Amino acid sequence: MPADEESGEASGIRVLAYNILLGGERREERIAGVLAGSGADLIALEEVQDNGLVPRLAEHLGMEAVYAPPSDGGPLGMALLTRLPIASQRNLRHPGMLRSHLEVVIRARPGERIRFHVVHLAARFGEKANGEARRLREIEAVLGDIDAEEAMPDIVLGDFNSIAPGDHLAATGFFRRMNELRQAGLLVRRGDGWMWPEAGDDADWLAHGIDPALKGGVPSLPWVTGPLTALVPRHQGVDRLLGRAIERWTVPRLLDAGYTDCYRHLHPRAHGYTCATWMPAARIDYVFASPEALPLVAACDVVEGRGRSAHEVASASDHFPVVADLSI
Repeated sequence: MPADEESGEASGIRVLAYNILLGGERREERIAGVLAGSGADLIALEEVQDNGLVPRLAEHLGMEAVYAPPSDGGPLGMALLTRLPIASQRNLRHPGMLRSHLEVVIRARPGERIRFHVVHLAARFGEKANGEARRLREIEAVLGDIDAEEAMPDIVLGDFNSIAPGDHLAATGFFRRMNELRQAGLLVRRGDGWMWPEAGDDADWLAHGIDPALKGGVPSLPWVTGPLTALVPRHQGVDRLLGRAIERWTVPRLLDAGYTDCYRHLHPRAHGYTCATWMPAARIDYVFASPEALPLVAACDVVEGRGRSAHEVASASDHFPVVADLSI
């Protein structure tokens, strides 16, 4: 929805953030369909790999691509696709940051620029509170990068792997789902004492409601938690109790810095779960707007699809995309 160059009338930009799961292997056509159907003008992708998918998506969508290799030297990076002109771009790496901070300034229309910051904060859920401390350090580095630059509207978006204050976590439903997979033999105990997704038969995964191409996103759990998950009753009260045990420092740090959680700003009561598509339980993908950018935000939603497209979205990745419309 870019501005109409002939009329000069204000139009808009549709922005989308999407974790495509481990490079999108075996799911390229579905991912391309989700992105094309979204109508997005600017797309932030997480968990991309150097496998040719990003250039092919850019060509398919008629967009320019920017790739951001990770800080840790691993295979999972980030990318930004845009049909709008790029004024500048930087891939900022920091010690201890697993991915990086991809900063791209877009010329929204003559004389108006918007700076986008694509992030993918560390998951490291096995580190418990230390994992959230790591994410907090990473977002501090991102905020430091922004503060060192000239002021302009800033949009920070991506996979934060962190829960916002007040957000509900469907913990008991998730544990029950994991227990079903354990009992079906799709999660197996390894020598390190953790349960991991078994390669298994594709038909078995499909029978339990998970596309086989997504099993790489099924998390591992300590084996001792497996039998315990069968005993946890599925109840919102228990969800609230378990949710209080999760540290929530990263999103509050952004809020304290003046950024607005666009989805929560426009949907005060909706859960807005973005992960996992096969068991929606948490909202960990966000679009944040700086005070200068907030007046531009007209809408923000989780892309779940309807009818036939719902299956495509649910099987393209283990994350639902988040989309925001900016008025320019």
